[in-house]
Amino acid sequence: MPTAQTILDSAEAQMRARGYNDVSYRNIADALGMKSASLHYHFASKTDLGVALVRRYAENFRAAYDAQIQGNSAPLATLDIFIALHRQALAEQELICLCAVLGAERGSLPEAINDEVRAFFIGNINILTQIFNNAGRPKPERAAKASVSALEGAMIVAGVNGDMDVFDATAELVRTQLL
Repeated sequence: MPTAQTILDSAEAQMRARGYNDVSYRNIADALGMKSASLHYHFASKTDLGVALVRRYAENFRAAYDAQIQGNSAPLATLDIFIALHRQALAEQELICLCAVLGAERGSLPEAINDEVRAFFIGNINILTQIFNNAGRPKPERAAKASVSALEGAMIVAGVNGDMDVFDATAELVRTQLL
């Protein structure tokens, strides 16, 4: 039987490509060669699966960021790491941020999933607020909100157009917040 992590891996790939509402337990089970009823052993409901998925996604993002900064507090270097983590998923997997996909579906998602998506974005805004604050930028939280929004939007537009330059151009604009 696949593990919870294997199920989450399959669910994440499918939801990042097609969204929460277009992915069923049957889709996930078929991809793993199992019966959809078997998924309930690990996740009682699709909402439970979605909450676990977003939590894991947020934890993985934060862990990757923390591992790469390794105590470095130079604002431009830490901003570049933050940007690179967003770019990496788009360039390597040709998938946009899970929370961007789910955020677009927020009106039809269970509130527990919306809460986790919101927490992911707030966490990213907090990271950038700290970076902009360390750089002495006026209104660091406002700059952080605009930057997170710009990067997430750039992932969507770059993905739709198959054009990484869209993301890179936006990343350059975000970097100018520190220059």
